[in-house]
Amino acid sequence: MKKITLVLFLFISIFQPIPVIGALIGESSQREVKDFAVRNGLPNFFAKAMNGDSVKVAYLGGSITAQNGWRVSSLNWFKQRFPKAKFSEINAAIGGTGSDFGVFRLRDHVLNFKPDLVFVEFAVNDGNTASQKILRSMEGIVRQTLQQNPFTDICFVYTIKGDYLETEQKGILPNSAENMEKVADHYGIPSINFGFEVARMVTNHQLILTGNTLEVNGIKVFSRDGVHPYPETGHVIYQDILKRSFESMIPNASVKSSKHKLSRPLVPEYFARTQMVDLKEVKLSKNWKVLNINESPSLSGFGRYLKFIGKAGQSGETLSLRFKGRAIGAYDVMGPDAGRIVVEIDGAVKDTIYRFDAYCTYKRMNYFLIDDLKNKRHKIVFKTLCEPFDKALILKKRNEVIKNADDYKEYNWYVGKILVDGTLLK
Repeated sequence: MKKITLVLFLFISIFQPIPVIGALIGESSQREVKDFAVRNGLPNFFAKAMNGDSVKVAYLGGSITAQNGWRVSSLNWFKQRFPKAKFSEINAAIGGTGSDFGVFRLRDHVLNFKPDLVFVEFAVNDGNTASQKILRSMEGIVRQTLQQNPFTDICFVYTIKGDYLETEQKGILPNSAENMEKVADHYGIPSINFGFEVARMVTNHQLILTGNTLEVNGIKVFSRDGVHPYPETGHVIYQDILKRSFESMIPNASVKSSKHKLSRPLVPEYFARTQMVDLKEVKLSKNWKVLNINESPSLSGFGRYLKFIGKAGQSGETLSLRFKGRAIGAYDVMGPDAGRIVVEIDGAVKDTIYRFDAYCTYKRMNYFLIDDLKNKRHKIVFKTLCEPFDKALILKKRNEVIKNADDYKEYNWYVGKILVDGTLLK
C-alpha cells in the first residue's frame, strides 16, 4: 500500500502544472526557474508573421528595453525570420519606471497604436514594489490590452540585476517575476526569463556580471553596473534566449488567429480604468506656464511622449481636478531645479512629495502615485512648495555634488500628465 501511495504521489508531483504545486506548498513559495514557458503561445503573432501580414510589436518596459539591445535585435530578427511580413515597432520603454506606471501609460503609449504583440518588461524595476501592486499592475496591463483587442498577443520578459543573481543561481525566481508568473499562469501568457541563463553562466565562470570592459582574461562581461547589459555581450545573451524561445513556438504548419478569453480577475482590485489626463482637462492657477516641448531646449528630450509640460515656480500654485476612483498621481519631470509639492485630497493634506532626489544631476521623466483611495468622488489639489531645501545633502547620498549652483537654485514643478485610475469628473 505504501508503494502504491508513493508512486501516485510522484505521478501527481511530476505531471501537475506548476500553479497546483505552488498551491500545495503555500502561496509564498517560489517556483523553479525556467528560461521559457509557452503556455497558450502567440497564435496571432505567428498567424500574421507566417502569412506575410503587417505586424506591430510593442515594447513596454524600462531602461533595459530602452537600450540599443534586445528590443532592437529582436525586431531585426523577426524581419529576417519572417521576410514576407512587414514589421514595425512601438517603442514604449521609459527608464526607471515600473509596471505601476506602465499600466497608467498603456493606452497612450501602446494601445492607441493597435499592437499585435506586446512585450512587457518590468521585473527589474519592480524589484522593490509590493507584491500586491505588481499583481494589480500586470493584470491591469493584460486585461486592458485584451479588452481593447482580444487578438493581441502578450509576452512577459524577465531581465536580471545583481540583486537577483544569488536567487536565480539557486534556481528560483525573484519576487517580482514570481508575481508576474501568477498573472501569466492565470491568462496563459508566455514568459521568457533572461536571468537564468546569465546566472548559470556566472556560476560556471563563463561570464562576469559586472566590469568596466567587455572582457576580462578571455571571459565576457555582462554589464557595467549589474543592471544594463552591454549591447555586445549581455544583450546578445538576452537575444539568444528570446530567439530560441520563439523558435520553439513556431508552428510546423499554418496557424489561424485565436481569440484570447478573459477569465475572472486574479486580483479584483486590479488597475482597471487607468489613464493619463492632459493639462487642458484640469484647472491650473494663474501663474502656471504651459511650455511647448519643441520650443524648450532643456525639455526637448521628452518630446517623444509629451507635447506640452506645465511649469510652476512659485509656492502656492495649484493644479486641481475631481475624479471618481482609487488612485491619483502625476507624470512629471525631475531634475536639478525641481522642488516639492503638497497633495490635498478631499480638503486634507495627504502628503508632501519631493520631485528632487539623489539622481537629480540631470532632468528625467518620472512619476508618483497615491493609491488605495476609497472608490468614490474625490477632489484633488496639487500645491507647489517652492521653498529651499538642502539639495547638496540629498545628492551626497550617491556621492554626487553640485557643480553649477545656478542649475539648482530654483524649486519648480514640471508636470506633463495627471495619472488617474477612475473617471475624470468635469
